Amino acid sequence: MIGRARLLQQGGRPADAALLLRQAVALAPDQAEPHHHLALVLQPVAAPALVERLIDRAVRCAPGQAEARANLSLVQCDQLRHDEAAASARWAVALNPAYANGHANLGRILKEQVRPLEAAICLRRVVLLHPGHLLGWINLGDALDEAGQVDAALAAIRVALALDPSAPPAWNNLGHLLLERGGPALRRAIRLHPQYAAAHLNLGMDLLRRGELEEGWREFEWWRATVPAVPGWQGTPQTRWRGQDLQGRTLLLRGEQGLGDMLQFARYAAWFARAGARVVLEVHPPLTRLLATVPGVVGTVPMGAPPPPYDYHQQMMSVPGLVGTRLDTIPADIPYLAADPAAIEAWRQRLSALPGPKIGLVWAGNPRANDPGARLVDSRRSMALTRLAPLLRVPGFSFVSLQMGEAAAQIAELAPELRLFDAMDDITDFADTAALCANLDLVISVDTSVVHLAGALGRPVWILSRHDGCWRWLLDRDDSPWYPTARLFRQRVPGDWDEVVARVAQALFSLRDIPRP
Repeated sequence: MIGRARLLQQGGRPADAALLLRQAVALAPDQAEPHHHLALVLQPVAAPALVERLIDRAVRCAPGQAEARANLSLVQCDQLRHDEAAASARWAVALNPAYANGHANLGRILKEQVRPLEAAICLRRVVLLHPGHLLGWINLGDALDEAGQVDAALAAIRVALALDPSAPPAWNNLGHLLLERGGPALRRAIRLHPQYAAAHLNLGMDLLRRGELEEGWREFEWWRATVPAVPGWQGTPQTRWRGQDLQGRTLLLRGEQGLGDMLQFARYAAWFARAGARVVLEVHPPLTRLLATVPGVVGTVPMGAPPPPYDYHQQMMSVPGLVGTRLDTIPADIPYLAADPAAIEAWRQRLSALPGPKIGLVWAGNPRANDPGARLVDSRRSMALTRLAPLLRVPGFSFVSLQMGEAAAQIAELAPELRLFDAMDDITDFADTAALCANLDLVISVDTSVVHLAGALGRPVWILSRHDGCWRWLLDRDDSPWYPTARLFRQRVPGDWDEVVARVAQALFSLRDIPRP
């Protein structure tokens, strides 16, 4: 019966296969194989809870079967229950150490837990067991890249390409790894698979990084196909702004991606206001007060709230491409954000006892625990506060924490003579942070939203950028056309923050007569 069900599934008749397997389950409720195969047939269409129950039943019927435990690990992983998933996968490979798919599953789970070195160990076992395992080599290269072992990652991807030169994921990964020379590989991935969203997105970021903005914005739009659709109000195609006359019209600009992206692209409100529009911004709640100060904005609404009446709407990340932004036309009328004067004065009084120029510090971003991709980026852009000790030892400055989240607790770990002034418990939103920043002579930050806040306020800001820095900072530049007051300090070697901090400390020594705000 199970063999016949397999034939039905292979013949494109999964419903008939499921019906036959349900009969097999009813006839043999204590046998593992019918439950397991029914789960596999139903997995693309059934609720995860049902699939998990069936596989769990198979595991209970045959506790020594590695394949069922490995498949159970994937179901648990898809539900973001990573610790349970890892335990199931480890059990599978313990039952059968030669089971390559079990090692592959564990590697995938560890990658999603942002444990790339451990994932690479598992994936090496996959290719040792099966040297021709194409996906194993591709995933190994990906894990090694995430671990910062670029040369080893390139070697793994080249093995994958030797196995199958027509594999789009291998070309996509090669293009991503080559960073400054990846365009041809990414274009080849797209030729092989024209609807390959990840390759289009990587090509878009490659082009934007090079300053080739016109094509770059078009390719970057593919990012929407790489993430799950956001539930809630989506607007209608009929009211999406595509260049229509805006005179006397209300335009709703919808924020998306991170807080920094919204801070960066809110500047386009002034462009639309000059075209005659009344601009309303839909943004993350911590930005509603501050972004109401952007020129051209008549109101803000927090994400999740019902939108106000509007004539047209558009996603904020699409705007630069729609208005034809080039390097020489980036709107850089700085500042375009303003803090409340009364709040600025209140912070001035609180900071008045601090001697010398005042420097704000941010050393870590938001890890976003439920987003493996964001967690990976954050692990590369963030550092421990103790790595900034050489800065804190530069005499003549007072250092002020601008750090939010769990990383702020690291202040307590510093030696008493290195402690920062920290009043972030009194910060409720970005309008408060803006008032604090307005009293600082300089902000030094890893690549977080505070960089955009300081830049948009016109405050001097030094950006500590990871080696594979964000596309918006371009290539081979230490300045930014987006923020004239910004200066970049890039990693020269992946993961090497100590060399970056040493350069920043040296630069601080030259700022003894830094201008006051």
